[in-house]
Amino acid sequence: MRILVLAKHVPDTTEIRFSPTGELMVRQAPTKVNDYDRHALEEASRLRESGAEVVIASVGPPEAAKTMKEALAYGADRAVLAGGAWVADADPEAMAEVLAAIARRQGPFDLVLAGDVSEDGYNALVPGLLAAKLGTPYVRGATALGVGAASVKVTRLIGDVEEEVEVALPAVISVTRLLNSPRVISTMAVMKVPMSKVETVDLGELGLDPAAFAPGALSTRLSAVRPVQSKRGNEMLRGEPAEIAAELAAKLRGMGVL
Repeated sequence: MRILVLAKHVPDTTEIRFSPTGELMVRQAPTKVNDYDRHALEEASRLRESGAEVVIASVGPPEAAKTMKEALAYGADRAVLAGGAWVADADPEAMAEVLAAIARRQGPFDLVLAGDVSEDGYNALVPGLLAAKLGTPYVRGATALGVGAASVKVTRLIGDVEEEVEVALPAVISVTRLLNSPRVISTMAVMKVPMSKVETVDLGELGLDPAAFAPGALSTRLSAVRPVQSKRGNEMLRGEPAEIAAELAAKLRGMGVL
């Protein structure tokens, strides 16, 4: 079995800061492997122990090569990184187009695994778009996987209902944090991964027209990112404990909480 894992190079969201104008200051934040993709990497690593070949695919700037080394440390055979100046403006459609080109160039693959969302955009669009471009089934939100020779059983939660779906391979599956508990990768383990395992390719090598990925040619454009301004109110209740309890209960009933 051959498995392709999507692993995105993202800023550490705990370190992101906003400028007074609301522009996202991504460049000042350290970067890492998208946390949701770590669950896909962990699952692929477990399947690799049963004899599967695992290839990682990513779209990102040159510095993402270091991030790919971290992804490889989970247990994968090699990684393919597509990059260029166009990456800074790439939308989900463009990302999926490039990843599909990687999948065709490196494939065929029996299974494509990815995190449900990426921490930087939270679009949750790329895995589904990729499946459409590859012409394969797509199931999102996996909480458990049962991979067979010709099909994969996917368990997922829809609200408070657990659903089990079985689809034929090849297929694209996006996974949630409930799938597994990714191991902690040490700095030493990352350092031991040779850079030769990371193949860097450009659009031309993938058979794609660079003009189609210019900012003016993209289907969507991010115009601004702003932090949410939340307003919280508070009210201090005073009096004897019994009086406070009664007043609090009355207020909660009025709010529909009780």
